[in-house]
Amino acid sequence: MIKRNYPFGEQMVKDFKSGDLVYWNEWKIVNKKLQKLKKFGVFIEKKVKFVSHREVVYGIVLCSETGNTIQVLGVRLKKK
Repeated sequence: MIKRNYPFGEQMVKDFKSGDLVYWNEWKIVNKKLQKLKKFGVFIEKKVKFVSHREVVYGIVLCSETGNTIQVLGVRLKKK
């Protein structure tokens, strides 16, 4: 088994800086059809949480659609 010294998702957000434009995909069922929605926001900071005995990285993002700060799983975030 490979041991890693960094939390899950760290490699995806390691180069992100506060103020970077990021995007992620969400899936939604509309009229019995699966639709892929691209969401945009501004990266504020990263946050590490323990989930099921494992460290997981979340990005705190200011969502462009709602104006709220939300947590997005680090592996879902991509830099624009």
